[in-house]
Amino acid sequence: MKFIEEKGIVDETYNENLVALFRVQGASPDNMQAIQVDQVSTSLNSSYCYILQSKASIYTWIGILSSVRDHNLLDRMVELSNPTWLPVSVREGNEPDIFWDALGGKAEYPKGKEIQGFIDDSHLFALKIMKGKPCLIDDSVSHAHLLEF
Repeated sequence: MKFIEEKGIVDETYNENLVALFRVQGASPDNMQAIQVDQVSTSLNSSYCYILQSKASIYTWIGILSSVRDHNLLDRMVELSNPTWLPVSVREGNEPDIFWDALGGKAEYPKGKEIQGFIDDSHLFALKIMKGKPCLIDDSVSHAHLLEF
């Protein structure tokens, strides 16, 4: 299997010259993810931290109900994404107008505590060729799935 970039496919879901909003979540610095969400203020949630990329500016948004662990994950994700970024840190309730402008204006978003779900750790799968086709063997349920490439 090849990644999008290796196949030469243009990823139309992300363009560093446009506005992009990412929710950062995870269990640890070794088990975290940045999920691209719609770049509108209604995508924000007080329980999470976000990275907002707006053309020449990078903002980190810290939801008022997010934890210290969430803040640390946010910092680590920024560092991993691009060590040269110098983000403007924004705490919920203290957003500058330019932040809201990048999201198309200020609007209501969820402000209640959201229970953050458990994120599964990585799982190792075996790949086997059966009848000339790749087959994924999931050892946790003892069965195989044919893969279409």
